[in-house]
Amino acid sequence: MSPAELCRVLLVGSVPAAELPELSGDEMRDEVRRRLAEVGCELAYSVDSDRWVARLGGPLPDIEGHEPVLRLSQAELAVLAACWLHLRFLPAERARAAADGLDPDGGDGAGLDPDDLAEQFRGRLGQDQLHDLVERLRRSGFLTQREGLLRAGPLLSTFEDPSTVEQARTLLTRHQRLAYLQRRAAELGADGSLDATD
Repeated sequence: MSPAELCRVLLVGSVPAAELPELSGDEMRDEVRRRLAEVGCELAYSVDSDRWVARLGGPLPDIEGHEPVLRLSQAELAVLAACWLHLRFLPAERARAAADGLDPDGGDGAGLDPDDLAEQFRGRLGQDQLHDLVERLRRSGFLTQREGLLRAGPLLSTFEDPSTVEQARTLLTRHQRLAYLQRRAAELGADGSLDATD
């Protein structure tokens, strides 16, 4: 395939690396990257799914009347963030903790039960709305679903960078600290340690 053909194929969906041997060469890969960059896109490789994808290199300009096929709403971004946390970030953190000799808390990152995801968004998204959002993210390549569980799709794994992971670590640490303080305050309140003294 020519560089132009490769770009067209990648712009409409992810492709297994085995189907695009042309991209194994540096020269062709650089040419495809250059051509995609000319229209504001990037070539990315998803290690987990062994697929090549083209993705936007930045935000879309706002044009009245434009209805992009793939512009994620705030609700879709929230669901995508929750899925990334459960399917990519937490499993990687558990593996990192295990490599450091720590005892990571459960979960193997094999998949996310849609009911667990629904529980996280209870009161904010209805069951039907969440189902529609997940289905759209699945069709777009961010998620896959096997054996009833949501799993990371090829696009989900290409959106990681060190700054995103560091931000997530900071937020997780803050959340864990707050949860510990709330538990400790409840324990102290239960045994009367927080009662005012005269």
